[in-house]
Amino acid sequence: MKMSRVYNIARTALVVLCVTLVVFTALFGLNLEIGWLGIDIDQKGFIEEDAVALGLDLAGGTSVVFEVVPKDGEEVTEEGLDDTVNILIKRVNNPEASIYKISDTEIQLDIPGYDDPDLVIDYYGKSGALNFRDSDGNIVMDYTAIEKAFFTFQSEDGTSYEPVVQLTLTKAGESKFYDVTKKIAAKASGSNYLSIYVGEELISSPSVKEAISGDSVVIQSDSFAEDQTEAERLASYINAGVMQYELKCDEIHGSKSVVSATLGEEALDTSVTAALIGLILVMVFMIVIYRIPGVVASISLCAYTGVVLLCIIWGGVTLTLPGIAGIILSIGMAVDANVIIFERVKEEIRAGRSVKLACEMGFKKALSAIIDSNVTTAIAALVLYFVGEGMVKGFGITLFIGVVVSVLTAFFLSKGLLRLFVGMGFVKPSLYCPKTKEVASND
Repeated sequence: MKMSRVYNIARTALVVLCVTLVVFTALFGLNLEIGWLGIDIDQKGFIEEDAVALGLDLAGGTSVVFEVVPKDGEEVTEEGLDDTVNILIKRVNNPEASIYKISDTEIQLDIPGYDDPDLVIDYYGKSGALNFRDSDGNIVMDYTAIEKAFFTFQSEDGTSYEPVVQLTLTKAGESKFYDVTKKIAAKASGSNYLSIYVGEELISSPSVKEAISGDSVVIQSDSFAEDQTEAERLASYINAGVMQYELKCDEIHGSKSVVSATLGEEALDTSVTAALIGLILVMVFMIVIYRIPGVVASISLCAYTGVVLLCIIWGGVTLTLPGIAGIILSIGMAVDANVIIFERVKEEIRAGRSVKLACEMGFKKALSAIIDSNVTTAIAALVLYFVGEGMVKGFGITLFIGVVVSVLTAFFLSKGLLRLFVGMGFVKPSLYCPKTKEVASND
């Protein structure tokens, strides 16, 4: 056996091993720690709990339609409605939630994990401007002093971590916050607190023990440890700033409903099973019809599936049923790219080319057709993501990821594997173009 053939066999085995590792990691996760090499990998798999954020249709939760009610003598403008949507997005501060306009005066909020619509309305439907007050009820600072707020965990002893709210101040807010906290800290115990209001409703009253300087502030509370969602809600309210209109959802205005998580779990299981069956059938079909190229396509499809799932996990994509449909559709497009390539290879073999040259020419001639079709699909997917609302966004982003990964695997992995198979000695035309006899090479 020639050394070049042994070399190609070893490279092919290495590629298959890498693809297997990618698929295994994407599905089941990987926890690997090798201290002496400095390697520490803790990657969750797709089928593990909480690895992927699920949308309302899969995880269950609450759907609330808020009616936007303007102040007396005012009208709801399109710009004002857009601002209200953006503020509500900041207030909810949940990547799994969907917030979008459904009419000129209504906004829909779909949020997984909540089974009490009244709680959602109470948490996120408050109107009015964020403001800070001292113990005498005087407004000492407003939302313009805060650049952003976020919920996180902090440890004072390096072992136990407690939920806190961390604020990043604006340049003007730094000096303002220092002056305010300096005055409040000087007050007697019981009066040294800074109250946070939304409109006229009290949200939180953290105590101030000393003047706070710098551009970062941490709010701690014993109640945060008891109820983590309180810290999350406080960060959301601080981010929201001012709500121009009032949001109503009651017997007269808006509507509310609860989506069962059980239905979502059944739909997810059914969809994943259907995708798996479809993938296996496609692989069998490709191997039967295209022989060696079919084997190559099957390996590429496995790699494609693993990479797409990892992209969804790493990118924090919220998975919905339309999103799963986008993944399944892009699997079909990944196969389509391979079919175009392999048909070009068959044409070259029928024209008398050697298998090696036919493979090279097949990829070259298929390039423009595949690029054109996939670019137009990618553009459509991006339009769906940026212009669409709700679950349409989930379909758009998963379709876009799938299109990009399918092109990359078709033109890099499939091409490389075909070269390796040819290098291993699989050069009979009938292995690439069934029912074709060996012909003299014209190249």
